[in-house]
Amino acid sequence: MAIDVRLLLTRAQCDAVIAELEKRIRRLGNKESNYDYQDEVGSERATELNDELKGLNVRIANHDTYLATLTEGSTEYERTFDERRKDDDRRGEILAQQRKRGATKVVLGQSALKETQSRTTSLEEDKAAVAAHRLTLAA
Repeated sequence: MAIDVRLLLTRAQCDAVIAELEKRIRRLGNKESNYDYQDEVGSERATELNDELKGLNVRIANHDTYLATLTEGSTEYERTFDERRKDDDRRGEILAQQRKRGATKVVLGQSALKETQSRTTSLEEDKAAVAAHRLTLAA
């Protein structure tokens, strides 16, 4: 929806609107910088978590296959069983971290960044419209 700049009858009114729009643009610029940083760090961390989880899933499957070939109670069986348990515990930790800082949070942050950018664009358009209207008014 376009704003109705014709409602502004003086340059002073235009100046007041432009000043407020500039404040909003600055605030959104700060938000955008924060979201952008969070996206960069969050995407990197989410990728690391995904990669580690994939590796753990492979190792756990390998442990399970290997355990099936060993005699229960043997030293090798106990060592492999302990490694599998540790890998399974780590997988649980990663899944918990993914719920807090994983892909879902990253994608929602990217959406917030996109929303902020579109709001900034809209405010810049409004500011330009008011500035153009201001030039049509008597000094």
